[in-house]
Amino acid sequence: MEELIKEQNYNEIIENIITTPQLKLPKSYDIKTLVFDLGGVYFTNGTPIAIEKIKTIYRLQNKKLLEDLFSSDSGSIGSQVRLGLLTIDEFETKIRYKLRIPKYKNHHIWQFWFNSYVPNPHMPELIQYLSKSGKYRMVIFSGNVRERIEFLDNKYDFLEYFDDTVFSFEYQYNKRDIEFYYELLDHIKCEPEETLLIDDRDFVLTYAQSLKFNVIKYTSTDQLIKDLKKYRIEIAL
Repeated sequence: MEELIKEQNYNEIIENIITTPQLKLPKSYDIKTLVFDLGGVYFTNGTPIAIEKIKTIYRLQNKKLLEDLFSSDSGSIGSQVRLGLLTIDEFETKIRYKLRIPKYKNHHIWQFWFNSYVPNPHMPELIQYLSKSGKYRMVIFSGNVRERIEFLDNKYDFLEYFDDTVFSFEYQYNKRDIEFYYELLDHIKCEPEETLLIDDRDFVLTYAQSLKFNVIKYTSTDQLIKDLKKYRIEIAL
């Protein structure tokens, strides 16, 4: 009897294996929308670069204070300017006061900040290629400063290659607010499973995955191209 039971169980296992449908590629491979971060992905992460420049030029000793002022953390003046609650001129005034930089030193601090953002190698070519292919909806998702976007677009002319933008200063949310990702859902024009989000920060990818987005962590453009190919996005550059 025990041998018969074992034989029956074995036969059931074999039958289940045979009748189980073959795995299909998940829906996430049918990518329709590509979502890109700016600072740290399209551009260098300019804020730490700017902090070093400002610290050296003005001979400042307290680097931690600089980092706090430029931070995107809630309550900082860096956060307020990214949320559109301060203009860049108001930010300049406040940061000069906090750092005790006299007015006669008339370098614009915001210019050091903005100019520290330059395109990462081969990213403009990649974005233009994907945009011109016509296969994907191209969206920017960025915690950013209104005036910095205008400055960088005048300098690098990158906005024309995107179909839509979702900026922190438009919604008064940043990437630590889940509501910001809900705003993004309204702009992708497809299911989140059909969207691929590229960012350089782990917490952003975690938030996005919680809403069923596919994600890639940006480390370099060459690595990004390799990762895009895993989603059957062919790049001929």
